[in-house]
Amino acid sequence: VLGGGAPGQHDLGKVHIAYLIALSATEVTLGQYRAFLKATRSGNLKRFSDGDDKLPVAGVSWDEAEAYVTWLSRESGQHYRLPSASEWEYAARAGTSTLYSWGDKVGEGSANCLNCGGKADGSIMPVASFKPNPWGLYDMHGNVWEWTKDCMDPNAAPPANGMPKLFGNCESRELRGGSAESDAWSIRAGGRASALRNQKMSDVGFRVVRVVLE
Repeated sequence: VLGGGAPGQHDLGKVHIAYLIALSATEVTLGQYRAFLKATRSGNLKRFSDGDDKLPVAGVSWDEAEAYVTWLSRESGQHYRLPSASEWEYAARAGTSTLYSWGDKVGEGSANCLNCGGKADGSIMPVASFKPNPWGLYDMHGNVWEWTKDCMDPNAAPPANGMPKLFGNCESRELRGGSAESDAWSIRAGGRASALRNQKMSDVGFRVVRVVLE
């Protein structure tokens, strides 16, 4: 299921996204990732043999996420990839300019993060357990960190057209969104972190983007 993005301006510097994008409405689930592992006869299937299909897949490296989108593109005949950090933030803000898509205070029970109240206790929950943002996208704040396509370069601005930043330290890739183990400040729309592309962390997953041809 895809949530639609639209061309426009967002609040990450002076980046202008002048093309249509479709971002997956949820993080890629464990069930979806298992389907990929089965289809490709991957030896990694045993690593993901347990758990609810509706949980977001977590513990995948950036390279493994890239392998998934390559397979998805081939199987669907569409071009999928990891979102750029600019695309991700544009979608997370969903037309807002506040710290979170619902306002400047995290409140209680709005997202799955540490000490954020509600139905979560700091552990990863099935996707879409919380209300979506105004564009129908779930868990843009919290649950699992999400890989983006961008290389890390803290001294350079992202491309002005919203596309991925493919320069700088490309052994390290940008993470967005925070996780169930993150505090409220880390899950804000503008929050970011990074990790080595081959790292597998228990609270890191991903979602996919598709460029929509007009």
